[in-house]
This record gives sequence, structure tokens and C-alpha cells, in this order.
Amino acid sequence: LQDNMEHLSKTKHFEHTRKFIDMVYDGLIKKRKFFLLASGRSAFILQCFATRLVHLGADVFMVTNLGSIPALSNDDILIVLSGSGTTSIVVSLLKNYVNTAKPFGIISITSHPETIIGRVGDVTIKLKGRTKRDKVDLHDDTAILTPEGTMFEIAAFVYLDAIIAELAIKMGKTNADMLRKHSETI
Repeated sequence: LQDNMEHLSKTKHFEHTRKFIDMVYDGLIKKRKFFLLASGRSAFILQCFATRLVHLGADVFMVTNLGSIPALSNDDILIVLSGSGTTSIVVSLLKNYVNTAKPFGIISITSHPETIIGRVGDVTIKLKGRTKRDKVDLHDDTAILTPEGTMFEIAAFVYLDAIIAELAIKMGKTNADMLRKHSETI
């Protein structure tokens, strides 16, 4: 986490975070729909972010390979989370979505911005953390403590919760406001 805090506080990376916050804030204020795309444990992390976006008043859809969500339009925001940047189902759904309609904005969050998932983003956030595609020293103690993509997933969870906190402050929302929204969705 310390590495990510130092990495993200550098001017270049902080500017990407500022653009991320501004794009999501614009989406909240203008009542844009949010489509969130991930797979596996990254989808779980993005679902947590989706819940908090709903508490801020957003209309959010988790993209799956099921046809039960509305079509993406050019007013919408697409947020993609993939540590490796190469998860095949995510790449396939992403290509399908961006070939169908160009959304208002695409935010990609990955450890590998050089991948297709990283390159497609209007805003790309690089989070440090080992992913499934990174080589692991089997004798490294952290490999067993944080297997596969756990480091990325933890970093993404903390980062996205911090984004929610920034958005709540920017919108003048209190914890009580968010709890009222929380109660409405139960």
C-alpha cells in the first residue's frame, strides 16, 4: 500500500486520479449511467465500488456476459478493473462495448497500462501490485501471504474507497446522507 501511495502521489499519476474523480463527479451530477466491467475477484472489488456509487446517487450496472443490462450510450461512463489488463472475458466484453457505442468516458484501472485494457482508457490508473501474469518467486514469503492478484485487489479496494470519499466531500454528502441511500437499497 505504501508503494501505491507514493506512486499515486507523483504529479503525473495524481493528475490521472484527479481526472478520474472529475469524470465520475460529472457523471454523478449529470445523472449518467455507470457501467462497471471486471471478472473474478476484481469484479467483487468493483461491486463494492458500485455499491458506494449507488449511495452517492448513481445509476450503476455491472457488466457481465448476460443480456440483462441496458445498452451503453455515448452519455455513459465505463469503468474497467483488471490487474493483468489481459483477462480474456473482460477484453472480449470491452471490445464488444466500445465497438457498439463510444461512451462519454472510459476509466481503466490496471497494473499494466500497456495492455489493451490500459490503452483503451480515456483515463488509465496504474496501481502497483502483483497480478496473475507477473512472475512469482515461489520462495518469496509474500507469495503465500498474498497469492496471485491479492496485492492488486487490496490496492484497488483502498484506492476506490478513497475515490468515493473524495466524491462525497466534493458533493457535500455526509455519512448520514449515504446511510439514507444505503437504507433505500435494502
